[in-house]
Amino acid sequence: MTKAETQIRAQHAHAFLEAAMLIADLGEDAGISTTGNVIGSLAVLAGIAAADAICGAVLSERAAGQDHAEAVTLLNSTKPGKAVAPSLRRLIDTKTETQYSSGILADGRSADLVKAANRLVTAMDQVLRSMH
Repeated sequence: MTKAETQIRAQHAHAFLEAAMLIADLGEDAGISTTGNVIGSLAVLAGIAAADAICGAVLSERAAGQDHAEAVTLLNSTKPGKAVAPSLRRLIDTKTETQYSSGILADGRSADLVKAANRLVTAMDQVLRSMH
């Protein structure tokens, strides 16, 4: 993974997280009646992008397979990723539920996923700042 690709994944992480928070704040006013799954899905995407950026910055690679557990293992292999790998696992474990299930994700649950994504994005920002 190049520095440019790492920066793009970092931008994606921020965009997904900001979109999740925006929908949490304005969802019903914007005509989105069931926001939980949308917010949860965006949180999952933010966390995956942040993990990609951390791994890209530290290892010059990211997990690119269909098995998202590989991303957790790779992130956990980095010193800065060890602390946030459990947050990524939590997000990945809810990917099917948030993105493919017919069930409605409760607001409290989606808020917890946003917190997990925020931990990953914050760690990503710290890693990227330390690399400059």
